[in-house]
Amino acid sequence: MIAAVIPTRFHPPQLARLLAQCRSEETVPVVLESADFGHRIYAMWNEGVERARLAGADTVAVLSDDVELMDGSLPHLARILAEAANVGVVYPDINAPFGTFRTTPLLEPTEGTWAVGGMTGFAFMFRTDLGIGFDEGYGWWYGDDAFEEAVRDAGLLVCRAVGLPVRHTPDGSASRVWDELAPLVAQDRERWERRKVAAA
Repeated sequence: MIAAVIPTRFHPPQLARLLAQCRSEETVPVVLESADFGHRIYAMWNEGVERARLAGADTVAVLSDDVELMDGSLPHLARILAEAANVGVVYPDINAPFGTFRTTPLLEPTEGTWAVGGMTGFAFMFRTDLGIGFDEGYGWWYGDDAFEEAVRDAGLLVCRAVGLPVRHTPDGSASRVWDELAPLVAQDRERWERRKVAAA
């Protein structure tokens, strides 16, 4: 069973479409209200994954509430994970033109997150038994970087599903409350940079 963890604050129009898509594809939606978690995204992700696990899901997608996926995308990503034991995380292809769908899996191992051409933190999938949580010491940014790095450190691949499109407006929700988020992001950046220096 697939679950989709979807934190939300403003309930954009894309959220209704995501929920309808989940229903049509037998995916259990786990919607988390941001205010209930002090707007801390990684706490929401951890809670959502735990709820998905308790609901019996073996695969979980983490989705921003403002992404758009083509029909069949979530089952397609789940099949990839089921067939590739060495892949820890799979995510759609932000560069693929929306409206096309590559049904034959083509995986491209990547390193890093979206800012360097890697994992899209706004849409990715992994098995619920992965055993790697999200670092709640981060509030808004860099927790997905730490997660992605931990997956690779565990000897698993993080892969782009080439040709499987996704649409996302960068910071579409965050930009509405950037004055509130900016100090939190600055703290996250400082913590991430200190961690990288310590590891060097």
